[in-house]
Amino acid sequence: MKNIATLLSIFLMAGFYGYSQSSNSGKMKTTIHKTFSVDKNGTEFPYNVKILETKNYTMAWDEKDRGQIDQDRKPTPTQVTKLIAVDTDNDKEYEHFLVLKYKKSVAGNFQVVPTAKGFDVKVEDRTFKYHLNNGKYIINSDDQDFFTVEEFKDIG
Repeated sequence: MKNIATLLSIFLMAGFYGYSQSSNSGKMKTTIHKTFSVDKNGTEFPYNVKILETKNYTMAWDEKDRGQIDQDRKPTPTQVTKLIAVDTDNDKEYEHFLVLKYKKSVAGNFQVVPTAKGFDVKVEDRTFKYHLNNGKYIINSDDQDFFTVEEFKDIG
């Protein structure tokens, strides 16, 4: 009976190990809340920004390690999707939504920085500028192939 339990535990451990090594991706989800203010005709108005982030990590292994137990992972870009919701009148309803997609390197960083006209999203020395007063965004010409943007407004 003890031998059967030992064999069963070995098969279960081998199965879990094989499953964990066969997974080719991972996901991470986070939410960031920020409150900034913008000047309209000499008066400061606060506004809220909510950023829901999803990262899809893909994995690739060195070809020289194929079939071996200890495989080295190659760094691959992470697909990042951010839903940015902007609330300008400080109620519970968000008025403007942006979906920002990009591929991030392993060492990349992300910042939301307030500006006089709205806010900037900075990723790996690239900038996405959002102007709050007119609901427009600007991407520098050098960065246009880095970001993918979809936008929509609350129609309710």
